[in-house]
Amino acid sequence: MRFHKGYILCDICGENALLPNGKEGVELTGMLHLNETAAEVFRHFSDKDFKEEDIAKFLFENYDVKESTAREGAARLTEAFSAFDAFD
Repeated sequence: MRFHKGYILCDICGENALLPNGKEGVELTGMLHLNETAAEVFRHFSDKDFKEEDIAKFLFENYDVKESTAREGAARLTEAFSAFDAFD
């Protein structure tokens, strides 16, 4: 999977938000609020192809979590990004 280039990560009053940009902004409404971890995942993977397993590996290597917790977090993040149509 790959993040859709039509989305940008913005800081709105100290909060991370994923917003549709350009043509996507006209066709879609809303924003996805991201915690700092989700924002880091977006920043890290925004310009590359990746799998859910890659997100889990990133979480495990960069945060003090068990592998099972990293896999669960990656699944939840993938689900949230997918529900927001953030993937190509």
